[in-house]
Amino acid sequence: MSTTSTPAGISSLHPALRAFPGAVVELAPDGVVLSSNGRLERALERQVAGNRLDDLLDEASRRKLAEMIRRRPVPGEEPSLWELILEGRDTLSPHSFYPVWGEDANDERLWLVECPRDPRFGAVHDELAAVNSEQAATQRQLAKEKARLGRALDELERELAENAVLGRQLQQQNEEMEAQNEELLAMTEELHSGQEQLLTVNHQLERRSRELQLALSARNRFYAAMSHELRTPINAVMGYNDLLLASVYGQLNEQQELAIERSQRAAQHLRELVNDVLDISKLEAGRTALTPERLELGGLVEEVFGSLRPMAQAMGVELRLQAGKTAHVVSDRAQVRQVITHLVSNAIRFGAGSPVFVRVQENRSGGVQVEVVDGGPGIPDEDHLRIFDEFVQLARDENGDSTGIEGTGLGLPIARRLARLLGGDIDLSSTVGVGSTFRFTLPDSLGTAPA
Repeated sequence: MSTTSTPAGISSLHPALRAFPGAVVELAPDGVVLSSNGRLERALERQVAGNRLDDLLDEASRRKLAEMIRRRPVPGEEPSLWELILEGRDTLSPHSFYPVWGEDANDERLWLVECPRDPRFGAVHDELAAVNSEQAATQRQLAKEKARLGRALDELERELAENAVLGRQLQQQNEEMEAQNEELLAMTEELHSGQEQLLTVNHQLERRSRELQLALSARNRFYAAMSHELRTPINAVMGYNDLLLASVYGQLNEQQELAIERSQRAAQHLRELVNDVLDISKLEAGRTALTPERLELGGLVEEVFGSLRPMAQAMGVELRLQAGKTAHVVSDRAQVRQVITHLVSNAIRFGAGSPVFVRVQENRSGGVQVEVVDGGPGIPDEDHLRIFDEFVQLARDENGDSTGIEGTGLGLPIARRLARLLGGDIDLSSTVGVGSTFRFTLPDSLGTAPA
C-alpha cells in the first residue's frame, strides 16, 4: 500500500485553498511562509513553506512585499493585484497575487492568492519566462567574465609590480657597478696598475647592461602581449553590454539598464588603460612609424572636440577653440591628433567643470603652438615634472585612493613622448587655484625637427 506525502505546510490550509487552481501561501508578519497549497513549489521547483518569501524575490519584488505586509486595507477597500518576480531553480517568472487578511484585526497573518492566468496569454507568459531565464543566464555569464577579467588584471598588476622591483634591483646593481668602476679608475691613476682588474669589471658591467636591456625588452613584450590578450575579453564584455542595452535579449528594467551602463563605463575605462599601456610599450620599443602629411591644426582640433564632446557634456564642460589665421604643419596626423586628444581629455577630467580653451597660433620662430587651458585647481610647482611620469595621477587622496576622477596616469607621459618624437615638446604653466596651461609645440615639418 503506497502513501502520497503532503508538502510541508499544506495541511494547515483550508481545503478550498488547497484545491485552488493558483498558488496560495500563508505569510507570518515577518515574511515567513507558514503554509502553501504546493502550487508555487511545483512552479519554482523549490521549497517554499517554512522559508522566507524574500529569499525567492528580486530587489523590486522585496520592496513590494514589504509594502504589501505594511498596508492592511481598511474595511470595504478592494484589494489590489501585486506582481512579484520569483526565482526558480533555473528561471525567473512573474506571478500576480491578491493580498487577503484575516477578518480578525488581531490576526496578523496574510494570505497571498495568485490570480490564475488566462489561457489565452499562456504562450506570452511562457515566452516571457524564457526571456527572463535567458537574461538571468546572460547576467551570470557576464559576472563570470567580469570575475575572470578581474583576475587577469590582478595578474597584470602583480607582474607589473614584480617588473618594477626587478627594475629597481637592476638599477641598484648598475649603480653599484658604476661605483666599482670609478674606484678602479682612481686606483689606476694613483698606482698605474690594475688594468687587468678594470677590464674584468668593465666586462661585468657590459654583461649587467645586456641583462638590463633584456629585462626591459621582456617587460615591453609582456606589456604588448598582455594588452592584446586583454582586448579580446574586454571587447566581448562591451559587446554583450551593447546587446543588452539594445534590448536584444529582452527589455531591461531601469535598475538593470543602470547596472549595464556602469559595467560598460568600467569596461571602456579598462580598454583605455590597455590601449595606453600598449602605446607606451610601442614608444619604448621604437616601433611608432611616422607618416608626414600637410595638416591644418584648427580643423584637427575640431575633430578632437567631436570625439570628446560626449565626455565633456557628461561632465558639464564647454569646449572652445580660439584659432587665428589658418596654421599648417607637415607632420603625422594620427600622432598629432593623439597628443591633442590626451591634453584636452586631461583638461576635461581635471578642470573642475570649467570651460576648456584650445588656442592655435603660429610661432614667431616657425612652427605652431597649441595651448590647452583649463580653470581647474592648478598644479603645484613641485609636481610639474612628476605629472609626466608614468602612472602618476595627482587627483588622489592622502591614502593614495582615487577621488573619483577616471584616468590611467599614462596620458601625459604618452603625449610628451609623442610630441618629442614629432620634433616638438610639451611644457606646462600653472597657478594653484586658477588653472593650468599645457603648450604643445610643433616644427613646420618633420624634416625640420631637431636631431
